[in-house]
Amino acid sequence: MKSRIRKQDYVHPLFIAGLFALLIVVSLSSHASAFEIIIKLTGHEEFPGMVSVDAGTEKKFDRLCLLGIEARGSIDVGFVMTLAEKGIPMGSYRVSKAFSQEKWPTSSFSANGALRFMPQTESAREFLLAVGKQGLALHARDFYPLAEKMTDNPKMIRFFSDQLFERLAERWGTLRISNWDMGRFHDFYRRNMQADQQWKVRVEASNLQTIKNICAPLKVQRKPGGKLE
Repeated sequence: MKSRIRKQDYVHPLFIAGLFALLIVVSLSSHASAFEIIIKLTGHEEFPGMVSVDAGTEKKFDRLCLLGIEARGSIDVGFVMTLAEKGIPMGSYRVSKAFSQEKWPTSSFSANGALRFMPQTESAREFLLAVGKQGLALHARDFYPLAEKMTDNPKMIRFFSDQLFERLAERWGTLRISNWDMGRFHDFYRRNMQADQQWKVRVEASNLQTIKNICAPLKVQRKPGGKLE
């Protein structure tokens, strides 16, 4: 005896297809919106700000502190002081590749390289152009791995590393982190990234004390007699 499908149990194939398509759209939309880089800037020369990254549930990377003019190595003091004097280029940005004019060893973000951000908000674009920059760039102390691609002479690596920083600072407002943080950040970025277009980037103004509480190095005080407090 053939089984019969009751009318109330029948679901039209078009309804199933539509529901499936809707679930895909919602899933892709929520996935895309989760990939976000937030740059919080203070305009302070010693504690410029910090970077946080959100790549979805349980995939967060926060407390990546920007280094100020007291740090050793490559620092664009002029740009840091510009932010201190003229304010923050707030708004939305997108991840950008290196310009061909830079003659950069790699076009995209690489280990110990630089991650570039192009402004999408008009006010941010105008601010940066007024100070001679086309966007922002996150970088570390040196570019030794990239410099090694440019020379076979070990003694020239430092020279080419410095030259790469000069090329970067010529077009971009540079924001400095430590080499160690850059290594961790690059690993995280590549592990959670499928395409640069997935990432939303936002620059915000932040309270100095908030950043200082997070990024200021711990100071160890000693009591008389040499005992630690």
